[in-house]
Amino acid sequence: MRKSVAITVLGIFVLGLLMVSGAATPSLAKDKLTLKVAGISAPEYRGTKSLYAIKEAVEKGTEGRVVLDIFPANQLGDYTQVFEEIRRGTIEMGLIFLPSQFDVMLEIGSLPFLAETGEGMQKQLSPGSFVYSVIDGSLDKLGVKLLRLYGDGFVGVGLAKEPKNPTKPGTDKGTLIRVAPLAVYKETAEDLGFRTTNIPYADTYSAIQTGVCDGWIGGSSQINYLSFRDVIKYYVPYNCLFDQTAYIIGKDIWNKISPADQKVIVNAVNEQADKSFADSNAEDLEYQAKLAEAGVKIISIPEKDMAELAKYIRSTTWPKLEKTYGKEALDKVKKSLE
Repeated sequence: MRKSVAITVLGIFVLGLLMVSGAATPSLAKDKLTLKVAGISAPEYRGTKSLYAIKEAVEKGTEGRVVLDIFPANQLGDYTQVFEEIRRGTIEMGLIFLPSQFDVMLEIGSLPFLAETGEGMQKQLSPGSFVYSVIDGSLDKLGVKLLRLYGDGFVGVGLAKEPKNPTKPGTDKGTLIRVAPLAVYKETAEDLGFRTTNIPYADTYSAIQTGVCDGWIGGSSQINYLSFRDVIKYYVPYNCLFDQTAYIIGKDIWNKISPADQKVIVNAVNEQADKSFADSNAEDLEYQAKLAEAGVKIISIPEKDMAELAKYIRSTTWPKLEKTYGKEALDKVKKSLE
């Protein structure tokens, strides 16, 4: 009898321990939030490196309450897939291009000659600007929180054939170049004086190599060096367009993070976003020099001619883009340039 009672008491005691242990486990798990973070750049690119810097700052600043699990190089899918997954909550965060098929206003940061310098682009693509508010509002309607825009760099034209009158807009350049299937790229290139064709990006290298086209617009000096230096002989740093990606997070998961930890994330992202614009300027000059070392002729645009190009494109190309972005929006962007 006593043995039976002892066994019963022991069983109750063990059960109690299990119940306490079981109750503690969810509590500990709940205190740690792991966010899958999708990136599109290769591990060695500075955009990817910025994610690891943010990861370190966030995990330290939140004392491990928020953990970032980084997946670079499109490991979780291309940017259109990732964007949709972030909206659904199956991926929590990313540094990606913003797919304009969800809202064409997400393209507005790609207006040609939105600014002529890296400092100007930082102002246009940072909180407080009209352009930033448009992108922020568009994402909010889609259930996505914009943390910041990241400066990837100015875009130039890489060519296998020397263009005619490279510094004069509206004059025939005697070359056919590949453009992305976006009005902003097509209209800008044609108003500069290039003939254009739509070719998938993956086929652009071979198209230039085989003479299907003479070159392309859509990449910085870095991209032209890393991916096209063997097939181009000229690079024109028009700086007419600016590549940018966005640090974004799903609104639902963002709202579950404490205000204190949100602040840590925002501070970490802000540091890297601000740094990106300065880095893009230095990187552009670095890779122009590398292109030159590789035998690619850099056709520089004098400051006076660059100002004329900007004036021409804003007065000629922007009105054509009113049907895409709306006259009211473009008028407000123009006002921001004053």
